[in-house]
Amino acid sequence: MMRPLLSALVLLLSMPLASARAAEATSWGTTFPANTLATHLGDAPARYMVVPAGAETPELAQAEQALAAALRSSGKALLVMNAQALGPVAQLDDASIVRRGAGFPVDRVVVLRLFPDASGALTQAVVTTYDTTGQSLGSFSAVAGTALAARDAGPSAAPQQAPALPKPVAPARPVAPLADAVEQYEQRHIGFDELVAVSTRTGAVMSKWTMPYEGKFKKPLDGEAFYQKLGRNDLVDAYQSKMTLKTVTGIAGGAAIVGGAILSITALSSKHEDCDAFSPDFRACFERNRTRFDSTRTTMLAGIGTVGVGIGLLGVTLLINPHPITPSEARELADGYNKQLKAELGLTDDGTPAPVHPSAIQAHLTPVVGPGGAGLQLSGTF
Repeated sequence: MMRPLLSALVLLLSMPLASARAAEATSWGTTFPANTLATHLGDAPARYMVVPAGAETPELAQAEQALAAALRSSGKALLVMNAQALGPVAQLDDASIVRRGAGFPVDRVVVLRLFPDASGALTQAVVTTYDTTGQSLGSFSAVAGTALAARDAGPSAAPQQAPALPKPVAPARPVAPLADAVEQYEQRHIGFDELVAVSTRTGAVMSKWTMPYEGKFKKPLDGEAFYQKLGRNDLVDAYQSKMTLKTVTGIAGGAAIVGGAILSITALSSKHEDCDAFSPDFRACFERNRTRFDSTRTTMLAGIGTVGVGIGLLGVTLLINPHPITPSEARELADGYNKQLKAELGLTDDGTPAPVHPSAIQAHLTPVVGPGGAGLQLSGTF
């Protein structure tokens, strides 16, 4: 009776101890001591980007935080960046990750990958350091909850340098580095400013109009320059035709107003004869004055009518819109231009490099070092 009770008591006491050991085994907080991590880094301080590669798991996030914190405390890091700006990297190999990171102000790209142990838990870490050209600078492995061992300074214990990554097959189109591509897009994209005219007396909105511009410095795209920027020669021709009609109508309206005013002034300046009622020539003088009055009135009416026609032509000129498309259509064309520009620069809508689809098989070798030995992991696009 006492033996079963003692066995049960031992079992109950061992369960918390086993749980504590399991929690300690999966904890990454003590895995990368700063002083020993420093022995695995280069002699000169550098700027680092830590990239957790593979499926997003809580273990990977914890390992990344522990590694980044140790880097900052190692005395070998001038800067430690996270990989959020790279976008999704779960499906990328090391070479692709390094190419993305090369566009940022860093000297080293540290790729962290986790692998399962015999029980299936993600407790095995492989850390590989690259320079921005893709050259491997070495790698080491660590186990969750076990402090990383310092690198032996002896020549026999120097870490094995991983082979240089093979150069990938040239992509179908060149992809600019991220920083350069973003800068080019900022300088070449098309944007719009919304301008509003407001009455200073009532505060009411009098009119609205849209002004397109190019780049972050907002170079105005007035008139046909907008359509030339889009590469739409048909819209350039249509704009020029409407502008010609608008100009001719305006000139004709202005000329009519000036000509009508001259006629009216000429009619008003005409003089009549003074007729003596007691003169034998009074009737003839009266008839001549009446004829002159009729002519003056006709000229005056013609001048006023011409001025009216000129005003009407100027009104038509103001109503002629030289743009062959509506503002909404202009925005749609500009959006298509911006998307095409992003594609040419290798950018996606969120500003990250677009994935490059190679025209042939690409294979990459990634060093894997574990407690049981070392090897190479083959990955690529087939």
